[in-house]
Amino acid sequence: MSEKYFASFYKCALQVNPYCYAEYRGENTMSEDDYNASILKKCRTNHINVVGLANHGNVDDSEKLRKKLADNGIVVFPGFEIMSAEKIHMVCLFPETCTASELNRYLGSMGLGMAIKGNETSIKTCLDIADMVKQAGGFWYAAHITSDNGILKLGKLNPVWQSDRLVAAQISDSKENVDPKYKNIIRNTDPQYKREKPPAYINACDIDKPDDLDKESATTLIKMSKPTFSNFVIAFKDPDSRIRLNSELEKGYQSSICALNVFGGYLDGLEICFSDNLNAVIGGRGTGKSTIINLIRYSLDLLPKDKTRKKEFDEMLENNLGASARVELSIRSNSRFGESFKVIRRYKGNPTIEDVNGKVSNLTIRDILPGIEIYGQNEIMDVVRSPEHITQIVRRLFYEENSLEQKIEEAYLALQNNSKALDALELQLVNDEQETVDLPALKERFEYYKAAGLDDKLTLITRLTNEESEFDAVNKKIPSQMKKLSEICFSIEGQLKNTVLLEFVSAYNERIKQINDLQDRLLTWATEQYEKIRKTWEVSRDEKDDEIRKSLSMISGIQDKSGTEIVEDYTTLLKKINGAEPIQHQIEQRKKEIERLKQERKTLIEACQKCWDEYAALLNKQLKRLNKKKLSGVVEIDVRYRQQKDNLLNRLKVIDGVGDKAVTGITQYDGLDVFVFAEDVRSGLETLKSKYSLTAGVSEKIVQGLTEKDLREIEELRLEDLFIVKLFVNGRFKEMGNLSKGQQCTAILHILLLENKDSLIVDQPEDNLDNSFITDTLVTAIRDNKIHRQYIFATHNANIPVFGDAELIVAMDETEGHGHICDGGIGSVDSQTVKKHVVRILEGGEAAFKMREEKYGI
Repeated sequence: MSEKYFASFYKCALQVNPYCYAEYRGENTMSEDDYNASILKKCRTNHINVVGLANHGNVDDSEKLRKKLADNGIVVFPGFEIMSAEKIHMVCLFPETCTASELNRYLGSMGLGMAIKGNETSIKTCLDIADMVKQAGGFWYAAHITSDNGILKLGKLNPVWQSDRLVAAQISDSKENVDPKYKNIIRNTDPQYKREKPPAYINACDIDKPDDLDKESATTLIKMSKPTFSNFVIAFKDPDSRIRLNSELEKGYQSSICALNVFGGYLDGLEICFSDNLNAVIGGRGTGKSTIINLIRYSLDLLPKDKTRKKEFDEMLENNLGASARVELSIRSNSRFGESFKVIRRYKGNPTIEDVNGKVSNLTIRDILPGIEIYGQNEIMDVVRSPEHITQIVRRLFYEENSLEQKIEEAYLALQNNSKALDALELQLVNDEQETVDLPALKERFEYYKAAGLDDKLTLITRLTNEESEFDAVNKKIPSQMKKLSEICFSIEGQLKNTVLLEFVSAYNERIKQINDLQDRLLTWATEQYEKIRKTWEVSRDEKDDEIRKSLSMISGIQDKSGTEIVEDYTTLLKKINGAEPIQHQIEQRKKEIERLKQERKTLIEACQKCWDEYAALLNKQLKRLNKKKLSGVVEIDVRYRQQKDNLLNRLKVIDGVGDKAVTGITQYDGLDVFVFAEDVRSGLETLKSKYSLTAGVSEKIVQGLTEKDLREIEELRLEDLFIVKLFVNGRFKEMGNLSKGQQCTAILHILLLENKDSLIVDQPEDNLDNSFITDTLVTAIRDNKIHRQYIFATHNANIPVFGDAELIVAMDETEGHGHICDGGIGSVDSQTVKKHVVRILEGGEAAFKMREEKYGI
């Protein structure tokens, strides 16, 4: 892992007193050695990195404590507390290397050379002492400004308070808990105390016993790349970014790309340990700035979606990573409650995620960094062109109320269940109606049979039918031919010699012939008799059939049918009628149930509408707060509820003959409601034509092309809100369509900087922006929000790392076709070597920087 060069907050206790002070106060019951050891222990327990020694008017008594702390890794700024001629208490601190004799000399020159008790009043004024401290290379702050001997408590010291020589002031609590009498002064709204630039407010109470270091008000957080006195002083030049009270400390922690390691390729051997806040990668063209952003992007598998950009990205990857190379990212995840992971990705491989124990995890990138946002060069412009993308980045500025979300889900689930019930009933109704479609005709035919007295003739028809069945049965029993009995025969060689047997055989065979002849005559007789009887019966039957047909002549298709066929037709007809009549009753019941469900649906739709009313009220409340507090008058957001109509329009464009131009009226219609739209379709083409400015032809196609099932599905569409982003330009807010490209990017980038616990990574965020917008808008937003979110930017613009006070600046260079970090080119702006690289790379060099300074006369 690479060394940490970035600036971070160090906890500083800037008013620690030695043993003698506590003894003087009568509050010490331990020896000096025990006291010093206890102070050290409390520093370690409370993670205090820097101590300022500030005994009242005395230096020598602090030396043992100074040595104890310094020998154990605590950075010590030696100093003293002094009371000016106006009785203002001032704490004066000096570099780590300042000796006791030097401090005594400073103390003497400030009018306390003969001090005995240490709390005597100096003969020098506060501003005189301030000048002397500065000349000696030290730093001072106004102590306990609202308490006894504090500059505000003393009163009538407005000129001292308003002097630019007062750069820091100690308050006893948070800014919100300051004595109400002084709140307007602290807020810099009191006209009598108004300053051009407010002082840095710090917490630093008198430490006269070790337990005092446990107090929140005993320490202040000061951001430095390393805890040195020079960096400490530099921090107060930018207090908004570098000075924090413990009460202002963020309670939660954002996600962070903690480190990047590259093995192989153009950036082989690159190791960067990133800050949780603002990181700026700088360098000339081709030094690897964009490659760093792209390798992070590749590791996280968040590749460009646009085909052209994707192709360019793949080419970059091949040229800068290549075969057998890999990238490793160390990540801390907010969504996983601060858990750490390592993401490993090899060229043309898939990302592998390891947990803190080195075991491969089943989690995905979206699991550990659900809200991360990465944009390549000019990709912010892609957001500007996409209402869906704008909605995505704006939506995260609003919190969701779980109870309301659940309420909406339940309302729409009830509506969908209603649809399912209606769909099923309507399908059953169609099937039932198909089965009963012939029932009126069947009943009419049945009435004809009835009017013709078919019921009275059924007995005769039935008897004739039965008799015919009997004839058929008998006919089946009469054989078609008789089975012949066989005679006894012998071959010539086997003629019987015995005369008795021969006579017997001859007699037997004679009788066989007689029997076979008798069978033939019997079969002939039986057949003739059956045919005679049947013909006689058929004549009688046909006479009766003619009589029946004549009586039923009013019924079509009956003339060629026999009585049996008429019975079959009648019976089949009766079966169909008897089977269809219960279905007809069922149809009536289904229709009643459909009407009940449709009425219930009206109530369910109103329940959905009420949910949306509640949702709009909640969002409006958040919107007002967002516009007023978070967007700071730079950007304003308006919302048109459920007006992203793509889902509805896509539904309509499925209808044959309905295209983009055809639905222009619906696209432009303001305040569209899907529930109302469905009712308008039911009302007919005239309503659609007049209300939505559609042609008669298109209106007719929509009305005919949408079934009730389709309309119900349209009612269940939950259209996205349409967010309107406006930028404050020339004294008024302008919508995106009325802005230049640069202004559009400014507006979107301003929103991107807000409200996300996962990192924002952008390659050249300054693209399409002019410098005035960068300094007035972008940098301000970065400074305000970087404490809540990690930013990693590759940039050519000095304003971002310098005015944004980047916690980490990485200056890139190229040597022999290999990108690397410049020598001394990593750290915060409080590093002299980093500062030189910033001037060289972003300002065109020191000569150019000085020339601009001379030309502008600033």
